Amino acid sequence: MPSVGPMVPVCPTTGLAGAGQVAIVKSGAMFTLTRDGAPYYIKGIAGSANLALAQQAGVNSTRSYSSGNAARLLDSAKSHCMTVMLGVDLSQNPADYANSTWTSGKVTEVTNLLATVKSHPALLVWALGNEINLGADTQTAWAFVEQLSQMIHAQDTNHPVISVLAGADVTALNHIVTWAPSLDAVGANSYAPIVHLNTDVDSSNFSKAVIVTEWGPTGAWESPMTSWARPIEDTSGAKMRVFKTRYDTFAHTGRILGDYVFLWGQKIETTPTWYGMFLETSADLGLAGESLPTVDTMTLEWSGAYPVNRAPDVTALTLDGKAAADNVTLSAGQSVQAQVTVSDPEGDSLSYAWEILQDPAQVNTNGVAQMREPRVGTPQKGTSPTLSVTLPSPPGQYRLFVYVLDGKGHAGTANIPFLVQ
Repeated sequence: MPSVGPMVPVCPTTGLAGAGQVAIVKSGAMFTLTRDGAPYYIKGIAGSANLALAQQAGVNSTRSYSSGNAARLLDSAKSHCMTVMLGVDLSQNPADYANSTWTSGKVTEVTNLLATVKSHPALLVWALGNEINLGADTQTAWAFVEQLSQMIHAQDTNHPVISVLAGADVTALNHIVTWAPSLDAVGANSYAPIVHLNTDVDSSNFSKAVIVTEWGPTGAWESPMTSWARPIEDTSGAKMRVFKTRYDTFAHTGRILGDYVFLWGQKIETTPTWYGMFLETSADLGLAGESLPTVDTMTLEWSGAYPVNRAPDVTALTLDGKAAADNVTLSAGQSVQAQVTVSDPEGDSLSYAWEILQDPAQVNTNGVAQMREPRVGTPQKGTSPTLSVTLPSPPGQYRLFVYVLDGKGHAGTANIPFLVQ
């Protein structure tokens, strides 16, 4: 397990203290989330992996996207001194909200949850749906959200109810004001635009509090592109700096009650490294779920101190002397040199694993986890930051990845898309 600094005293070692009565308190134009009467700013993660490390880093809450295994997640969170934003999965298909079989199933799901977990001390907030405004921003859909919200409020007066939007969608926010007025707050999933989230929400008619329910690196849909429309991913070092800049800009500001960083775990979405704060496990690459520099940055923000040993800081990767923004176009079978620029805060000895993957034919914009793209050739491992690369023979779109390991549970990454003609 990656090492972090001293244990942060979030709660007694026996678990969460108190009954878990949660409220949103307004004072002027400001809002505060309270738990058992005490201010409770959410220092949250999206994902339930590595909870022991998250607790040690200062995390106090985790978020689920559906109610599957709710009791188990709540128990696990409680044992790590954390609360849970409990998600109820709702559809982005507007037709479902006119389907009595589907709506009855959701009513039953919420009814069962109220009967089993509404008094769990780790429950923090109910979250009805995730980004239903991407397709189901309709009166019928929001009326159903309102129905569920009123159901929950009637049986559980101790926990706020929200719905999560894709971004600060002014149209959807105005629809919530009209069609789902009993929601206590909204969640917003926001990436690059998060630095002006308060201003964006202020431009709507919505006047309640906001929880940042997802934020993280610059998304693939909002990143610079190559001339052949492949997104350019930041190095892990650049992501670390982006995280700090964004968090320092939006956290503890305006009407924001806290946030959930994405993703405390690993997921293949666009690439195997784009969103996850940890590497995958791969025997042939020598990867074992190492933590990335964004974990170090958030540990500093949550706990006030960096981990005792930090991840390598990868700042650049070139292929044939060119960066990704140079639209690297090469010839089939050509031999070129790759070079990664990296430093390690503690001067640890570094090792390197390299691989070439085919690039997806289309950029993934729906958030669904992907299969790993086919690898070209065999991985290369060594102790040099440079590598002689023989390019694939079939013309096409590819991506070169490098994983830099410090041998102490931490890593840095970079990749570069290139076109073979």
